[in-house]
Amino acid sequence: MKSAVATTYELDDAPETARQLASGIRDKLRLQKYGVGLLLCDADTDGAVVTLELKKLLGIEILGMTTLAALDGNGRQEAAAVLTVLTADDCIFSPALSASLTGTDPDAIIGAAYRASIPAGTSADRQAGLILVFCPYGMSFSGDAYPAALSRVADNVPIIGGVASDDYDCERARVFFSGQEHKDAMVLLSLWGKARPVFSIRHVTSRFTERIGRITDAQGNIVRKVGDESFVSYLESFGLKTDVPDPLLAFTCFPMMLTTGEGDEGTPLMRHISGLNLAEGSGSFFGDVPVGALANICLIKKEDIVAACRESMQSLFAEAARHPDYVFSTILCFSCCGRAMILGVAAGAEGEILSKLLQPGLSLAGAYCLGEICPTGYKDGRALNRFHNCSITLCMV
Repeated sequence: MKSAVATTYELDDAPETARQLASGIRDKLRLQKYGVGLLLCDADTDGAVVTLELKKLLGIEILGMTTLAALDGNGRQEAAAVLTVLTADDCIFSPALSASLTGTDPDAIIGAAYRASIPAGTSADRQAGLILVFCPYGMSFSGDAYPAALSRVADNVPIIGGVASDDYDCERARVFFSGQEHKDAMVLLSLWGKARPVFSIRHVTSRFTERIGRITDAQGNIVRKVGDESFVSYLESFGLKTDVPDPLLAFTCFPMMLTTGEGDEGTPLMRHISGLNLAEGSGSFFGDVPVGALANICLIKKEDIVAACRESMQSLFAEAARHPDYVFSTILCFSCCGRAMILGVAAGAEGEILSKLLQPGLSLAGAYCLGEICPTGYKDGRALNRFHNCSITLCMV
């Protein structure tokens, strides 16, 4: 597989945006038999027009989503559009668009999208090598539905991806598919053939205090009780103020760390608080919080984020070194918007680290998301695909 990345800051003229991106790709890459484009762009981009024009110019399908900020080999890119093109003679890139996920059975819709991405004539015993997903923001279900539904229908193939974001207003997040834009559908890409992805994920798990509690009353992404106290009381026991106008912003630096005991105990799950119901004493999260999980509130600091980014990149290269017979070409990075918010004026720190550690011959592209999807490891040869918050996830392919 070969790849190239192009970046432009021209967002006002969508056809010109596409022309600059296509030209940047052509200067670096000759398309082989199969190819696909991945667009990660600022929310002000007319992604429907850009992806349609790119499809015409490059002759390949273009998938994508909006993001708070993009990443490329030169670091973090504000108000930009970043296009990654993957191409190969021995790997098929098969995209699909889901139906609206506002229906009554999102699991079935997610599963149908994967099945639509299976190339015609594929035998029943074959598996995809990787699934990449761009997910809509603001659905009625938690982010865990994406990896859970896809793992079931695809027999635990590894999954990488994220939830579309924007400039913090959470109103303009969209996904794109070759001339279409959607706020309520998922775009999926399955890779078939010679693809051997490796992954790395790092959470920021600095402990705010050693007050670990067990989740005793929860349903999906709603938590009512930790131990014998309400979730709101549990937060207040840390000295945190809960009567706040925007819990998502107020608690960005204080995610909850979960140990679930689901076979990947060495990698706990991080959960951002998305809302509080003071009357009920409950809290809502972007991802599921299972009953019985051990929970602790963390305090995230800038230096923690920087260290986690560096460790994750180093871990990725160590994992890739275990496959000396495979030539890697691309790193895809999905980092949490919460990490960007915590970094504040040092927002470019992660991008600087990624750029400095990027090895020659590799391209890199990424996005800041409202939820990340990545395996935490493997069990019996099957990927343990999980939904994450406050994490940096990397995939090299």
